[in-house]
Amino acid sequence: MKLEEKICQEDQLSERLSQLARPLVMTNGVFDLLHRGHVNYLNRAAELGASLLVAVNSDRSARMLGKGSNRPLNSELDRAYVLAGLASVDIVTFFDTRTPVGLIQNVHPDIYVKGGDYDMESLEETRIVRSWGGQAMAIPFVGGFSTTALVQRILMPVRKGAILEIDVVINRDKAYISQWGDFELVPGAIEGMKLLEAAGYALLVLIDQSAWPQGYYNEEKHQSLTKRMVEALSQQGVTVAGVYYYPHNPNRTVSELSMDFNYGKLAPDLLLQAASELHLSMHDSLLVGERASNIHVAYAAGLGKAYWVCKSSSKSSAECVQADGHFDNLMECAKYLALNYQQEIST
Repeated sequence: MKLEEKICQEDQLSERLSQLARPLVMTNGVFDLLHRGHVNYLNRAAELGASLLVAVNSDRSARMLGKGSNRPLNSELDRAYVLAGLASVDIVTFFDTRTPVGLIQNVHPDIYVKGGDYDMESLEETRIVRSWGGQAMAIPFVGGFSTTALVQRILMPVRKGAILEIDVVINRDKAYISQWGDFELVPGAIEGMKLLEAAGYALLVLIDQSAWPQGYYNEEKHQSLTKRMVEALSQQGVTVAGVYYYPHNPNRTVSELSMDFNYGKLAPDLLLQAASELHLSMHDSLLVGERASNIHVAYAAGLGKAYWVCKSSSKSSAECVQADGHFDNLMECAKYLALNYQQEIST
């Protein structure tokens, strides 16, 4: 069936529905930017019956829902075409009111479904469908998918990030720091972070929590120390955009971590997670680390640059050659990057 044949106006609906197999499942929504959550939801809806009707909010109807002055992003016809392209969808129509109550009364679906965030018992649609013996039910959404969140990410300006390991780069490495009194900033770290911010970098702090498996540390202590660190840096004029740590699954027990997590090893997925959540351009972002092994991880994740803060005696190491630069401390590295930034904006 051609896409156009799966789309019809309400006045044509009765004839078209008479050609479809029963039981008929019906659902409705804006479906502005179709994502994985929508596709999964519609597939599950189709499995409940023999045919699936999707009623799309018209542009006028969608604006009644208060999603924002820029919504819907796609016109009603464009949204209908995308839905018609799904194998799970048999027919697509429109409704011009805030709710599809009138349309449901005309269609008489056997099963009416909505997303899991709806209280079906409170909906007028449920009462109407049940009046002729039909069913009304909610289908749980796949978590982590939202058109509104997707729009926000699209509209958010892409930025570059400087991912800074906390040990040696920001804080003196004392091993297993678990309280604020043990925290000691490396001389010049504050000034270095300010230079990076001035050069347009969003600052991310990367923490190796290898003390967790050894029982010296836990989630509560981590959150407390992280909060104090972010507040202290803020008081000195440094804004931390995000804090990420590994191992990064606080639901595991100490014994589980000891057995199946190669702690102390950064994985690319943590950097990719940070980039996704903070809308970073990987190519324009960089890592400043104190471990040569993490330099390789930074490249594997797709970061544009990686710099190693290491002692002068270590700079001859073969591993060190893999970095884009080697510096005694963050301040030196930040000066180098700030100089490059000034040269870029002056050309």
